[in-house]
Amino acid sequence: MANPLADEARSMTDRELGEAINEAYREVFNLQFQRGTRQLQNPMAMRSARRQVARLRTILRERQLAEAAGRPIAPLARIADVADDEQSAESDPDSGNREE
Repeated sequence: MANPLADEARSMTDRELGEAINEAYREVFNLQFQRGTRQLQNPMAMRSARRQVARLRTILRERQLAEAAGRPIAPLARIADVADDEQSAESDPDSGNREE
């Protein structure tokens, strides 16, 4: 089953992914602070925040390993845009693929 949070993260650029990781770490810190002062309303929020950090770091690491292996992974949004462009070019017979 596809994870919508991971799909959303995979559609981010590397810079956006880095910012999302920083924001997720800030959220974990704030939740830890709330837990320490006994103001944490939802203890499961800690778990989901830590998992979000792990999810984002995993996606970033996948990209780093793929780039090191010589086959970089583009964000899904870019891949979807390219696939849409290719499909529209194939479906349109007058798109300029003819010789004159």
